[in-house]
Amino acid sequence: MPIRPENRARYPANWKSEIRPRILARAKNCCERCKAKNGTTIARHVDGITYMTEDGRVHDASNGDFYGYARGSEYPAGSMVTIVLTIAHLDHTPENCTDGNLLALCQRCHLRNDRKHHAISRKKNRAADAGQLQLAGLEARL
Repeated sequence: MPIRPENRARYPANWKSEIRPRILARAKNCCERCKAKNGTTIARHVDGITYMTEDGRVHDASNGDFYGYARGSEYPAGSMVTIVLTIAHLDHTPENCTDGNLLALCQRCHLRNDRKHHAISRKKNRAADAGQLQLAGLEARL
């Protein structure tokens, strides 16, 4: 996940030069949940339960377990995705960069990891927006 401009100052100065590379090295440049390798292109199953690598290896999408091989023409691919690893903060606090709080995750696993946090944030933002509309006297115009 890209770092939002308003949060950049919350990350340590050595985030890009030391912390992020250390976590990627610990993860052997693979997602620590589904085990997909950074930079590879995979086919995600239409139901999202598995993924297939370019060499035909089929893996469980939640934990990376190897299931076997499939032919590309026989695999029900829903989408082709290039894996880009991101670093997730388990407590959603950018200042907390301890190794135990950080995971290297692909886009899908990172979004799944943050699903509840994003729902709470959306709810707070909607409430704040509604309050701002009331303060500005704009609610009647909408």
